[in-house]
Amino acid sequence: MHEIATIDYIIIALYLAGMIGVGLWFAKKHTDFEDFFLAGRSLTTPLLITTLISTYYGIDVLFGDSQLGFTNGVVAWFAYARPTYAFFLIAAFLLARRLKEENFKTLPDILDKYYGKKTRYVGAVTSFIYSLPALSLYGFGMLGEVILGWEPILGMLVLGGIALIYTLTGGFWAVALTDSIQFVLMCVVLAMAFPFAMKLIGGFDTMVEVLEPSYFDTMGDLSIWLIIIYASTGLSILVEPTFYQRIFAAKSYKNVRNALVIGIFIWGSYDWIITILAMAAKVAVIQGTLPFDVAPDAALLTVMVAALPAGALGLFMAGVLSTEMSTLDSYCLVAGGNVAYDIYKPAFKPDATDQELIKTTRHGILLSWVLGFAMAISFDQMLGLWVFMASILISSVMAPILLGMYVPSFRKPLAGFLSAGLGLVSTVILNIYIMTQGVYSAEEETFIIQWFGIDFMQEFIMYITVPISLISFFVGVVFDKGEPS
Repeated sequence: MHEIATIDYIIIALYLAGMIGVGLWFAKKHTDFEDFFLAGRSLTTPLLITTLISTYYGIDVLFGDSQLGFTNGVVAWFAYARPTYAFFLIAAFLLARRLKEENFKTLPDILDKYYGKKTRYVGAVTSFIYSLPALSLYGFGMLGEVILGWEPILGMLVLGGIALIYTLTGGFWAVALTDSIQFVLMCVVLAMAFPFAMKLIGGFDTMVEVLEPSYFDTMGDLSIWLIIIYASTGLSILVEPTFYQRIFAAKSYKNVRNALVIGIFIWGSYDWIITILAMAAKVAVIQGTLPFDVAPDAALLTVMVAALPAGALGLFMAGVLSTEMSTLDSYCLVAGGNVAYDIYKPAFKPDATDQELIKTTRHGILLSWVLGFAMAISFDQMLGLWVFMASILISSVMAPILLGMYVPSFRKPLAGFLSAGLGLVSTVILNIYIMTQGVYSAEEETFIIQWFGIDFMQEFIMYITVPISLISFFVGVVFDKGEPS
């Protein structure tokens, strides 16, 4: 691998300075909380496309996809990425219209209307935990280590801190504008990186010759149970707080629908290129171009450092930084809104002014960043962290939101509270239990515990927690004798 050139560092520094400038530009331009949190509900289709794609294609996808592509091949696209597109279609044609008809600001707003304040608070806690920027900060640590030679914690603090600054100052307008810039960078750098990676390994024919046949099997050599879990993480789209935020921020339902339909084609192309680049990294390891002990979730970065010339590498790194900054800013903003609008305002100060809400949101953003940092240093692999975050959301709020949305007679306060509460608590307890009592398997890249002679992976927790949430919901429907909300 060659050394990173001075021009690459200059390009990265200019990009980071520009992102801070955007946040400072918008710092004093907010008229009220809705303007700060939802950009005045004025997002058009082009802005929705860029902010949706940039938000969902952060380092968690960039390195989650590439980790699976590096270790297992095209299954990363067929079983991990592709099912998500179906959920986006469901969201575009079945969810977005219903959500846009209401004057909601956040996901807990929906739970409040359907089930009351108690369920709202559980939903707010769930949304806050899910929106912690742990994945983004984990990725920044990896970037700092692989590219700049920093300790991971320093990368988290410096790179993650810059994204924090413009989110704290600029609000959703800064998020939307920086997402547009980041979207362009993402597209340019991936188109640029692909031919260089192919040249490094000797072309696609070499890839076919060097890799095991299972790498080109659409289902790879993964167990069906693990494939189902990876595919099921796409369910989080149906109750995703940042996705809901963009629906509420859009000018109209048609803007959301069109943005999602167009976005699916861009998402699919992006995922496919990432998968192939990760497989190219595996070929480079076998050929001896890359170190044998390269970490699977760092393989994409490592092969790009080896393949790209000076200047091009700086652009690639700016693009990778942009993908993650666009994710961190969005999730921190949602988490801050959960603190200010979903908990502080209804529970402590119903008559809070817009300026008080903006101030409290900024406190929530900072709190989410600190807690996300703590979570990021607790996980060994990004894919495991992503599955944990998705299971938190799916296991707690999916049943009450979707069932309440389509079956109004199920809107019983006890049903929503039991389903969300027990789903959340069971997910957290089981994850902590397996991480403390289980054994980390380097081969499977996850924690495993033996139950009744069977190896139970951490990723399988949703097989327990989703049924708990569903059963709890229907128990609540049966035993709550009051009228639906």
